[in-house]
Amino acid sequence: MRWDPQKSKPGTVVAPIMFHGIVKGNGQPTEAHDINFATFEQIVALAEDLGFETVTTDELIGFLTENAKIPPRSMILILDDRRPGTAEDYFLPVNERNDWTTTLAWIAQADTDQRKGRLPDESMWDWIERINATGYFDVQSHGLNHKLYLVEGLPEEVVREEIAGSIPILEEHFGQRPIAYIWPGGDYSSLGIQVARQSGFKLGFTVQSRGPILFNWIPQGDKELSYSDPLMLLPRFWSSAALLNFEQSARIADAAEIFARDNYAAEAAWYSTNCGDELPSLESVLK
Repeated sequence: MRWDPQKSKPGTVVAPIMFHGIVKGNGQPTEAHDINFATFEQIVALAEDLGFETVTTDELIGFLTENAKIPPRSMILILDDRRPGTAEDYFLPVNERNDWTTTLAWIAQADTDQRKGRLPDESMWDWIERINATGYFDVQSHGLNHKLYLVEGLPEEVVREEIAGSIPILEEHFGQRPIAYIWPGGDYSSLGIQVARQSGFKLGFTVQSRGPILFNWIPQGDKELSYSDPLMLLPRFWSSAALLNFEQSARIADAAEIFARDNYAAEAAWYSTNCGDELPSLESVLK
């Protein structure tokens, strides 16, 4: 099969970043997974300077399964838990400025109905539906209630309720079926992965910070490798280390492109000998 110009160029990389709370100004966060607004601004500025662009979960699936074309330096920004204020105050202005998308890992818990939004008589559901209607967000599942972490040994009915129970609620409020499952607390199990697959989820995200993702490379540790399902156990960088991780991802992308350049002649020769066809020029592949 000849090279397809609709495929991603060699060296394309995805940096998955996990966000939680954002503290105003330069204040010191009290939670290890939070950052302050000054750090958030630095992260955004560095991503812009390095030429990173966002992808949605659907675009990431296409890239990982078919090498579908995405920006050479891609990132997926995932905001965990129910944080509509953070989404509206911090992420929405950045998304509008850059035409980016933020993935919301949304907890479908029923008590959201009793929580208030920002406008008179606005419920939490009204609020998040209003924000989602901007088109700058991609809502995915973070579980039904996030009160149980899906460790080994839980009863099957409990696991199914936490994973599959979120689907009809998210479909009702956002008009589409979730395709990514962001593991609550970062915990998962063999049964949980099986149930997530059976429920129609195509991707899953851990809290392990293993490195950036390439089409033919999903970095994993021994724990994830033991489950033999890399698409359901994708890594994520912590926002507190995102500055370092963005620079690391850019270096890896550059190194992968250089490797592709240096080895293209040998690959083209092998392709000609074994497939009886010619690859296009290196310049057309990398443009």
